[in-house]
Amino acid sequence: MHNLFDYFKKDLIFLDFESDNQINFFGKIYKILEERGDVKFSFLNSIIEREKEFPTGLDLGKYKIAIPHTNPEHINTEAIVFVRNKNKIVFRDMGMDLNDLETDFIFVLLVKKNGEQIEVLENLMNLLSEEKLLDELKNSETEEEVYNLLREKIK
Repeated sequence: MHNLFDYFKKDLIFLDFESDNQINFFGKIYKILEERGDVKFSFLNSIIEREKEFPTGLDLGKYKIAIPHTNPEHINTEAIVFVRNKNKIVFRDMGMDLNDLETDFIFVLLVKKNGEQIEVLENLMNLLSEEKLLDELKNSETEEEVYNLLREKIK
């Protein structure tokens, strides 16, 4: 696996991202990624269906996040898309499927190799367990600031 930081791209960091709901969010992200050539046509339907079947919301106490992802065959370029929502978007809790979580941040995983998703997910969750980092991500004013913060925190 690459270093976790290698997955983050400056131009895939979005602050105050506007979308009304999960479907609208996935549609907007898909449009950006598809235009860049990062994902295949099948990505949109696949990530929506996978999220329905296997929710990716996480309650980290002060912050709620989601880490949606789909199967490698829908991905062209590996990356992690960082999104700080302008309006909170509801995702189901991955551990308690009955809970709706209004997410502060969404990390869309684009992983091409089978079996690597779990490792990337574990490394990302370890990183995000630090509330101070989430506070800094919440208060960052520019994409550059987020990128540099992630570079500092990921060893």
